[in-house]
Amino acid sequence: MTSIIRNVSFDCADPYVLAIFWSEVIGHPIAAGCAPGDHEVAIEPPGGPRLYFQAVPEPKQVKNRVHICLQSPDLGRDAEVDRLLAAGATLFADHRTPDGAGWVILADPAGNEFCLTRAESERHD
Repeated sequence: MTSIIRNVSFDCADPYVLAIFWSEVIGHPIAAGCAPGDHEVAIEPPGGPRLYFQAVPEPKQVKNRVHICLQSPDLGRDAEVDRLLAAGATLFADHRTPDGAGWVILADPAGNEFCLTRAESERHD
């Protein structure tokens, strides 16, 4: 037997607000029954894992030790960076290279870092 990944959990001050951001990022709605002010909110994409947002009193203190890496299936990396910035992400670090390789580190509205890599259509290696 093996384990499966059930949740990717986010500790945050306002679970519903952060879930709205991630719902826009991955294109899946917040789970039915979740509402503003809830201490726990989820997004349950088909095939999982679900994204789980839970209220905690303390703010984020240090860099994430684990993070999510995203790749857009239809937009190029740079267009997806623009879309995510417009959705409320902030630029944390830019590791794009002149030859088109590299990645971008963004942060969600709660300060959680995540990476965005090139789309498969942009890979020439």
